[in-house]
Amino acid sequence: MNVQGLVRFLNKLETSGVISVDSNSKIQKFLDYDHRFFGRLFLVLSAIMGALFCSAGIFAIIAHNWDDLPKHLRGFLSLIPSAVGLYFYYLALFKHKNSVIWIEAASIFLCLMIGASIWLVSQTYHMDGDFYKFVKVWLFLTLPLFYIAKASGIAIIYLGMNACFAIPLLSWGFLGIPTDYDYNDQYYWAWIFLVLMLPHFVMHLNFTSKKQGPRIIFLGWVIALFLLCGIPVLFKAGYLFWLLTILVGFQFFGHRFFSENLSIEAKPFQFLSYGVLFFFLLAFSNRSNLSEMFEFEKLTEMQEYTTEEVVFYYFGLVALLGMAATSWLFSDKKTSLMRFMNFLPAVVLFGMAIFYLEIWTSVSLDWISWTVVNLFVLAFGIAAMIYGNREKYMLPMFYGLFLVCSQMQARYMDTDISFWLKGIVFLGVGGLFFFIHYVYTEEVDTGE
Repeated sequence: MNVQGLVRFLNKLETSGVISVDSNSKIQKFLDYDHRFFGRLFLVLSAIMGALFCSAGIFAIIAHNWDDLPKHLRGFLSLIPSAVGLYFYYLALFKHKNSVIWIEAASIFLCLMIGASIWLVSQTYHMDGDFYKFVKVWLFLTLPLFYIAKASGIAIIYLGMNACFAIPLLSWGFLGIPTDYDYNDQYYWAWIFLVLMLPHFVMHLNFTSKKQGPRIIFLGWVIALFLLCGIPVLFKAGYLFWLLTILVGFQFFGHRFFSENLSIEAKPFQFLSYGVLFFFLLAFSNRSNLSEMFEFEKLTEMQEYTTEEVVFYYFGLVALLGMAATSWLFSDKKTSLMRFMNFLPAVVLFGMAIFYLEIWTSVSLDWISWTVVNLFVLAFGIAAMIYGNREKYMLPMFYGLFLVCSQMQARYMDTDISFWLKGIVFLGVGGLFFFIHYVYTEEVDTGE
């Protein structure tokens, strides 16, 4: 359900005279919709853009004839951006402490001014030009802003700069095309700074409800995207284990704290986990991809692993088992899609066990895991369609439809079996859908 669309529809009904102003207000109150939120959001975004443009303006003014100024004057001017930022931050803390708009804008402005001062001081006195040291100092000085005025808007800048430690070191070739890469050996700083800001997220999380406000929704999007995009660098080994841990963990956490949010954009953890899961399941159900994934993670490869990679591998396996057990014990068993998410680690580990059994016995057994995975994907897609029908929610229905259709197209092309057997399999699946159609036709007709 899109609550914003529903509210716009209610407003049109009110304008047309179909419902009264009082009725519209009562319905929106029942939906727990705060019409003032978008007004405040607009003001916050306007203040943020103002802070960004003013910051750029200050940079431009200071840069004018900068090298022609005496060193002592440059040193003094280097501190002015932070002083100006601190002044506005002071106004936000003591003069406008109840205004979210002032706090967010002043915090972002101060964050940018701190970076400007650090850069100018470093340039003036020819300090060590290490970019990563610059980012570390900037992030450490920005960190208190999360807790002094409890600002959250700076999270996107904070984690954006923190992502520098999670970006591989690229080698560039002709026309700027990357030719090679190497892992960033300072990736652990990304973990440190992420952990240091997580208490801010926890402080604003409503533990007594399954519905969260705009602040937590925004932080959820930023943190979830940071983790998913950082998987190739933040984890040194056991990528399959860590990816599954994150997907199951996002689902469990999202259902626990975001399940009563009405719109899909207000459920960042579920939205992203289902989005990634769609492509993961399609790739995982391919026979060659299935073997390659397990080949990449097999234990014999660990002879070439460093101690660090071995630790990540086994911690990933433990984390997956722990997350799967936690989700199985404490998640809502009534939600069909959540049940399938709980089975996902078991399906993957079963496929890995078959892979090792095939190595030890030298007998081709990969068809077993391939069949189980494809049956799981098919069942998951059908479950998503049924869930969407029961909840009267269109998005899960189309999600399941596209998942099953994509799987059908891929399996029709790459399944290496005789045509008559392939035909029987597809006829059977088609018959299953006609049976579902028959059952739910009876239910819908009875309901009407």
